[in-house]
Amino acid sequence: MERPKEVENGEYDYKENQGITKPSYMMMFISSLLISIVGGSLLGWWLYKYHPTNRQLWMVPFGLILFLTPVIVWLSLIISDLCISTNKEEDVLRMNQRIHPLNDSLKR
Repeated sequence: MERPKEVENGEYDYKENQGITKPSYMMMFISSLLISIVGGSLLGWWLYKYHPTNRQLWMVPFGLILFLTPVIVWLSLIISDLCISTNKEEDVLRMNQRIHPLNDSLKR
């Protein structure tokens, strides 16, 4: 993370370098979508070819992992993004507040 630069009047300019751009988000989304499609296709293939005889059962958990993991990852990213504060002024105030001990807290 980049350090804040001081601008006029003693205020700070917070320009964070995210490092992740929109094209990289699209590539991650497309790759996770392809992984989910492969997992769903694997489950469909098992259902079509091997389910009547209950053979090749390793395909079921492997297909479920491939199918559900990208969905869980994207949901956790979206939920965590919603929980991040976007108000920079509140963050600066929280960072710059000094902690003062209570008068009676140091007495034994």
